[in-house]
Amino acid sequence: MKINTGILKYNIDIFSILLVIFIMSISLLPIYVKLDFFILIIIGILLLFIKPITSLIQHNHVHFSIFNNKKLNIIFDLLLSVSTGHICSEWVLHHNIGHHGNVINSPEDTSSVRNINTGKFMTKMEYILSGSLKIFPDCCKMAIEFYKKGKKQYLVALILESIVTILVHTFFLLVNFKMAILFLVIPNIINRALVWLGAYWQHLDVPANTVYDSANMFRGKFFNFISFDVGYHVAHHEKPTLHWSKLKARALQIID
Repeated sequence: MKINTGILKYNIDIFSILLVIFIMSISLLPIYVKLDFFILIIIGILLLFIKPITSLIQHNHVHFSIFNNKKLNIIFDLLLSVSTGHICSEWVLHHNIGHHGNVINSPEDTSSVRNINTGKFMTKMEYILSGSLKIFPDCCKMAIEFYKKGKKQYLVALILESIVTILVHTFFLLVNFKMAILFLVIPNIINRALVWLGAYWQHLDVPANTVYDSANMFRGKFFNFISFDVGYHVAHHEKPTLHWSKLKARALQIID
């Protein structure tokens, strides 16, 4: 599968785009339309289960942008930020640079499952709380350090994305405060935590002596179908910019 020269680098990512638009649409629907209680329950369940998948799309996008056009990528960045609860700059700084740029589960790894003080693996709740509370402050510190080194783009992007995301959330809160809280704000807060739960399973109890033993692999067909092959995580660690559609084939080569 070769990179296209059209709007999308890979045509298969049309499904990623449609899923993000779908999640954003059902998040906003209760804000603008009065719905039956039963329909609201269904929307809440869908958000709980599908929002984490949109975070995987965001993960894939920040590693290998979906569009060939820079402006379209920026627009999609902002759509993802509102849809998932994480701004894309958090992913770039904390995940791409802080996680993949360091030895997995080392003290320098911003997503390390090990407690930085004891060196022991954290519990799920400890890891989720730590990650959820520290990610934005960590990103601010990283962006400021890059700024001091003359790399201003990280701090500029972090500030601008944060402002736009806050303004968008504020707008919807003003339109319908109750429904915006229930179907946009709270689901995004929950989703931020679920991202850390996924990262916990991927990196728990791995030796991390080399890139090839730095992640757990989950090979279930249904899981990888709904998660854009994130289960083939060793292949992702080997080459983070490898498009998600190529992860399975590369992972099977590594296993062989």
